[in-house]
Amino acid sequence: MNTEQAKKNNDRGRTLGYGNLSLIWIALVAVPLAVYLASGLSLFDVPGTQLTTTIVSYDPLIVYLEDFLSASEVKYLKQVAQEKYVPSKVVDENNEKSDKTSFTRRSSSAFLPRQDDVVKSVIARAAQFQGFAPTNHFENIQATKYVSGQEYMPHYDVLSTKPPPYGKEDGSENATERLSTMFVILEDSCGTHCGTQFPQIAIDWASEDPRWCEFVDCAEKRLTFPPRAGNAIFWKNLREDGSLHEDTLHAGLPLQHGAKIGLNIWMRNGIYPHAST
Repeated sequence: MNTEQAKKNNDRGRTLGYGNLSLIWIALVAVPLAVYLASGLSLFDVPGTQLTTTIVSYDPLIVYLEDFLSASEVKYLKQVAQEKYVPSKVVDENNEKSDKTSFTRRSSSAFLPRQDDVVKSVIARAAQFQGFAPTNHFENIQATKYVSGQEYMPHYDVLSTKPPPYGKEDGSENATERLSTMFVILEDSCGTHCGTQFPQIAIDWASEDPRWCEFVDCAEKRLTFPPRAGNAIFWKNLREDGSLHEDTLHAGLPLQHGAKIGLNIWMRNGIYPHAST
């Protein structure tokens, strides 16, 4: 490819006024995961299930995953979370856990028991997807439930917008930062216009291959993923130097009806202090 061709291809992948968004044009790679954990649990409990991944953006890195969870796993994890929901909390400006709810985040959340065999399998699967990352870098999985009228306004998943070391002492709970996020859908009865949106990433879908519309909301000018039970979105929150990637700003769009349940699977850039609980 000559320099002029490369420039044209790069321009084609730019967002509208928000920097670079590199798209792989229909790069669907089916990855059979016939891998078994030491515990004897398969990564998928339904034979023949395949995880299909699509790179949506290189910068920030955003990947869409189809069939990350099997139907039976979705059903089971919804049941596990059902009796544990409490009003969702946010981290305050001092990078500490907050006991207060916020108008910016209207939902209910439940932490799943880490020692549950299915939960352990999901963490191991997320770790394998991220290059066999240590499982003790993962926070306890958080289920989040939205019903009609609820939303999560634009926000970052990082615990602090400060540069490394994030304003915290080594050894404290939040001394490490959320390197990546995986948001996995358990329930999608809210329809299509209630997805996860990246407001700083704009794409003219009319000029792209229509197959993108199979898993993004092509009616939205900002990158938006409608919820699909069993599927997941992965993105990397931090740049290589450990600083926040500002284009990972995202929102849970308001629900008009039904419900949306998703799993937040956060991986730190170091050991998570409560990984054994």
